[in-house]
Amino acid sequence: MNTSNFTLAGKYACILKDKTFKVTVCRTENEELLRDIIQLLIPERRISSLTLGREENSGLSVSEKTVIFDCICTDAESNTTFVVELQCAEMFSYRDRMLCYATYPIRDQLASKLASRKTYKDIDRMDYSLNPTYVVSIVDFALEHVSAEGLDDNGLISRYAIRNDGNGELMTDALHFVYLELGRLPYGRDESDKCTSLLEQFAYSVKYIHELTALPKGFEDPMLERLYRSTELALMSPEQRRKYDKEMRTWLDEVAEKRFAREKGLAEGRAEGRTEGLAEGDRAAREEIAANLLASGIDAVTVAKATRLSVDDVEALTAEMPRQNE
Repeated sequence: MNTSNFTLAGKYACILKDKTFKVTVCRTENEELLRDIIQLLIPERRISSLTLGREENSGLSVSEKTVIFDCICTDAESNTTFVVELQCAEMFSYRDRMLCYATYPIRDQLASKLASRKTYKDIDRMDYSLNPTYVVSIVDFALEHVSAEGLDDNGLISRYAIRNDGNGELMTDALHFVYLELGRLPYGRDESDKCTSLLEQFAYSVKYIHELTALPKGFEDPMLERLYRSTELALMSPEQRRKYDKEMRTWLDEVAEKRFAREKGLAEGRAEGRTEGLAEGDRAAREEIAANLLASGIDAVTVAKATRLSVDDVEALTAEMPRQNE
């Protein structure tokens, strides 16, 4: 997510963060909304109804790490499990991470079958057939693909399954991955009128809803109306609003810290680049650079390292700065 121009208009919640997505959308009262969202992203799979599962999913042994999903739900009629994850920031090996997440609901199926076996002979005859598991990821960036052929006709979704390398034959229906790549949406905040399909309107809404003050004109599908209603801040319960505000404060603090660290690093790099070309005796130039860095809020130790001045000299400049500004 590009946070350089991040704004909150105030009417709707931001759902680009996994925890705020959980607080606003992944709620029992929104199971119909979740069903419609997943049905939109997986049109080939008929979904009758969804039931939310527990967020935490443990391994098969005590030593294994507990995984907390953004959202996990099941369609009882087809025995299909859907894991929904939202990721706003790019990260290394994201698809591998989703593969790791997929192992938990799959192993849950095997664990249930093992629990139903009463003897070792029963275990030897155990049925290893698996019900389908879909891992659905909504990501606020674009994944790398070998070519555009790896995307659906809409250009926003990429899909993966386990298939034969030669003829594309499906090995098993037990595991599927679906990625909605918001980073490929070609429309900006003020271009909602260019969205021509429900999928584009949904992608636009997830990406920009926190900057809007009303449901955009032409966004008339009942699923979108439910999405906007579920994220309207004024309709939240006091407890839900408290949780949302807490997650937003934490997230924005993290964003501010990362931005400061990045800008600080750039400032240090520029200073080091300028000072490397100066003679060791060119003290006046080093002091000028140090004063500029100090004025931008960088600490004395970092400034000393960047300008090759002593910490005492930099601190002396700090003491002089108020007099220079008078």
